[in-house]
Amino acid sequence: MNTNTIEQKEPTEAIIIEKILDGQVELFEILMRRYNELLYRTIRSYITIETDAEDTMQDTYIKAFQKLYQFKNEARFSTWLIRIGINEALQRKRKANRYQTVAIQQEDKVLQIEDRNIMDPERKTMYKESSYFIEKAIDTLPEKYKIVYMLKEVEGIGISEISSSLDLSNSNVKVRLHRARIMLRDSILNLTDHSTIFDFGNSKCDTIVANVMDYIFKMHPYH
Repeated sequence: MNTNTIEQKEPTEAIIIEKILDGQVELFEILMRRYNELLYRTIRSYITIETDAEDTMQDTYIKAFQKLYQFKNEARFSTWLIRIGINEALQRKRKANRYQTVAIQQEDKVLQIEDRNIMDPERKTMYKESSYFIEKAIDTLPEKYKIVYMLKEVEGIGISEISSSLDLSNSNVKVRLHRARIMLRDSILNLTDHSTIFDFGNSKCDTIVANVMDYIFKMHPYH
């Protein structure tokens, strides 16, 4: 048999994780690149500030790496990662809310909303982009509906995995998804392909991967 014709299959997650735990920590990059967009969209369901969302992603990956020995293969790695990401996002939000309260008490300033009429041409163009409007529409959803909508409609995850990730029944997930759809205007949702919403592009992906892998290699200098 000609071995050159045999397709080389990617290693399963169980094998990758086993090798990481055995010291091949560089393989963690494979998991990160596989789930960067899923994790980003999960966290963006709770955190709308881009830099905070990316910082939370890094915190999530570091936590997942540190706790990887606790992962049980009975569950899917993506489900486990989503739970960590949600916990990290909620913790960051709680801290931000505390800081915001202190800032409001200490400063007597009026918050100003940017006037769209004086935006530069580049910003005006952004407002015309259909995906921009869709992302803004999704951001108006309450968290409990937004996370379900993001995972199902944007990321394409099945109802059962969403149920496991969020500790909800299948019926509750379906109800929240239905209500989320009602809240969003069909005219906005039909403007563009859902797969492009909250896209986590190559440059962002590379930055997150590089930062986390630098941290991991510092923890394991002799890998």
